[in-house]
Amino acid sequence: MVKQDVAVGFLYHAASGKVLLHLRDVDKPPGAGMWAFFGGRSEPEDGGDLLVTWCREMQEEIGVTLDPARVESLRQGTFENGRRWADFFSAWPSLDEDFVLTEGQRYAWFSLDEALGLPDLVEYAAEDLRLFGARVALRESEPGSQHRRNLPEVAPPERPPS
Repeated sequence: MVKQDVAVGFLYHAASGKVLLHLRDVDKPPGAGMWAFFGGRSEPEDGGDLLVTWCREMQEEIGVTLDPARVESLRQGTFENGRRWADFFSAWPSLDEDFVLTEGQRYAWFSLDEALGLPDLVEYAAEDLRLFGARVALRESEPGSQHRRNLPEVAPPERPPS
């Protein structure tokens, strides 16, 4: 059996500081019945490119076409079994979009504080959102930044998602 690589991620609405998360189906591990990122396993047509995998998964799961040039990598790694994983995010212009959900129970926009406060947020997503919050805070503290908000204090993630 071929071990499939995994790519996941979220949309980010910069003006509100909100992220779009996905409530997974109760019968779909990993993270069954929990809030997580959108994404999934690589397919042969992805050519081994996890960015292509995530963009394809976003089209399949909520009907959006992402510009790969505008997608940002959050982190990546390799599981002990040799499968590669990558976590991405992409800026999104509006909170008013009606996405066409084809997998999972629902989706919702959350501030970082709200997302990190969810009791049923999968651990890898919590780690990634802390990392993301630190990255946004760093960008906003740079000279000339136009966007300053109060973001949660974050610690770096301790381990890759499993």
